[in-house]
Amino acid sequence: MHDGCVAPWQDNRADTDPVALLNKAIRLDGEGVHDIAQAAMRQVVTLIPGWDEPWLRLGQSLRARNCHDAAMAAYDAALECNPRRVEALLARGVLALQHEPPQTGLHFLTRATDLAQDNHQAWHALGHAYAAAKLDIRAAGAFRHAATLAPDRLIYAFDAVDSETWLDGPISDPAPPWSDGIRLALAGRSALQRGALDEAEAALEAAYALMPDEPWIPTALGSVHMMAMRPYRAEPALRAAHRLAPNDPVIAHDLAVALARLYRYAEAETILGMVATQGSAHPRIFCTRANQRASMGDIQGAMDDLATARMNGADEIEALRAECSLMPYRRDASAIMVRHAMETLGAMLPRAGTPMMRPRSAISDDPERPLRIGLLSNTLRTHPVGWLTLAGFEALDRDSFPIHCFGRFAPEDRLARRFAARADAWHAIDALDDYAVAALIAEQNIDILIDLGGYGDAGRMSVTAYRAAPVQIKWVGMQCTTSGIREIDWFLTDRWETPDGFERFYTERLLRLTDGYVCYLPPDNPPGFTPPPALARSHVTFGCFNNVTKITDETLTAWADLLFHVPDARLALRCPQFSESVTVMRLQERARNAGINVARLDFLGRASHREFLAGYNKIDIALDPFPYSGGLTTCESLFMGVPVVTLAGEHFAARHSVSHLSNVGLLDCVTTSTDAYIDRAMELAKDLHTLTELRAGLRRQVVASPLCDTARFGKSLGAGLRHAWHDYCAAARA
Repeated sequence: MHDGCVAPWQDNRADTDPVALLNKAIRLDGEGVHDIAQAAMRQVVTLIPGWDEPWLRLGQSLRARNCHDAAMAAYDAALECNPRRVEALLARGVLALQHEPPQTGLHFLTRATDLAQDNHQAWHALGHAYAAAKLDIRAAGAFRHAATLAPDRLIYAFDAVDSETWLDGPISDPAPPWSDGIRLALAGRSALQRGALDEAEAALEAAYALMPDEPWIPTALGSVHMMAMRPYRAEPALRAAHRLAPNDPVIAHDLAVALARLYRYAEAETILGMVATQGSAHPRIFCTRANQRASMGDIQGAMDDLATARMNGADEIEALRAECSLMPYRRDASAIMVRHAMETLGAMLPRAGTPMMRPRSAISDDPERPLRIGLLSNTLRTHPVGWLTLAGFEALDRDSFPIHCFGRFAPEDRLARRFAARADAWHAIDALDDYAVAALIAEQNIDILIDLGGYGDAGRMSVTAYRAAPVQIKWVGMQCTTSGIREIDWFLTDRWETPDGFERFYTERLLRLTDGYVCYLPPDNPPGFTPPPALARSHVTFGCFNNVTKITDETLTAWADLLFHVPDARLALRCPQFSESVTVMRLQERARNAGINVARLDFLGRASHREFLAGYNKIDIALDPFPYSGGLTTCESLFMGVPVVTLAGEHFAARHSVSHLSNVGLLDCVTTSTDAYIDRAMELAKDLHTLTELRAGLRRQVVASPLCDTARFGKSLGAGLRHAWHDYCAAARA
């Protein structure tokens, strides 16, 4: 050391001993003092130039800090000192697989296995080297040998089994002596890949009992429960996996998704925030957090996350899909802007070279023959899709329109059972990619495929890009704007959702039904309704039971103006997210900024469907948010005798309530400006006599209207489908 200075790792004379100095360096490296530790390791090299150990340790330290080139150089130096050092050969070979041609990795790893034939890690790495070199038979043999040496390693078992699928025939080597836990985990994974969820659950639960410290197993259980639409069971499984592997970003991501499905968005946001602070956070983390922030009403935060995702190299389809799903909620996004964005996304979807559907020569062009209808959706159950479409499908003539369902079936769900009773067949698709789903639909000779999922949660609308059926239609299920997919021929709508002149906002042709575009199915044994609560309270209560995502700043500003002009009124807001105090506090802050006295707001959270409906007995007038209006919530409000004031917009989601109100005969509640929206709400608030009369007869009016007339709607839907088929037949003959 110059001028008698002592290096930071040499705090006593014992540190001049190379062994003691290296031990101290290893300890410092373990404590996170990497720079000083590496400097000490280099000092040991100068003290004993031919010793391989300090080079090996330096390589390990550099590799842990992702200094791959420097780490490879250190391992090379260790091998110059000792060409038979297996640890250096193994580490150098693994790095070569990541950064160099496969043959380089093979060079080091074959030497490692030659020197240490019982080193399972070396054999496993060699399997990956053979696979990278496309030497499939050798890869399968190496993976199987690694699994035989360490039959309790789950990743070895997975790689051994997977590698055999690359071969033309079975491998000749005997199967490894798998433990019971490994065999059960393999069986569970196989069942999960096939979509056999009950079988997968049973096997994985048994495997977890035998291998409680293996994080993959509870992670897979979480996937089973999420696919089966049981987030309440997925959450504890994924929580257990997260405890076992707290730094695994994939597990953290899946846990956050499960929490969001349970409307525990604040917890989900916290978990994703912790992952996002990691330097290597996957861009998918930001895409998912964008969706979750939007679900808490933070559209700007969601847009910021999408920008970050793109900066980090996000898959453009995933990022654009998330962005397009947010656009209908933004007041600054015009209908034509939304169309252009959706067209861009639609053009990016994977497609086959030729359509997956049967060739036209194999399709009968008889315009009047029975038509096989395919329903593509994972939400054919108690869900807005179910409440707004089931009655229409049940009213279709069964002989003229046989139905095939493609999606998840929830046998415990009452509406799902009704869909199944109406359907001629139900096909599970969870285990299939989009190409395989399209092939399945084509194999079933579907004539008209109706997408009922869109780009929403578990939606498979991208299947339509493969042209799975001769005629393809978009209806309900995230039907908030045009699909933008050129292979979707028709957009099922009505004259109120898409008046004349709105064609320019859609890539599809508009298939306008005679009345409204949906048929509302009222619940069995609904709660009764009461007179307007204002009669007993001496003040009017406005209400909005829509998702907080729809409550824009512009909506809050309009509500502030309304509450100013009706000074004794209150405003009740209900959605599942309001069960979390964080979401309530954030909306309160936004409401204050809009000029609302938050003491006049009542926040209501999760409730059973019956309790949710009964909540309308506590409000007098419903206020529709904008630009994304209510859909099912508007139908339910009207059914419970509560009029809805709406502000009509341009794109489809901005006109849901326009359609429902017009279909029921409440055209005077449809407004076209913010001032008119406020004025109409004020007029209703001041006329308790009209409110009382309206409430007393509105349910009868709704049930008697085309909105709930199943026979009428079924006839209209059948005519629309037949029209689309006639058009196809005419084009086929031309």
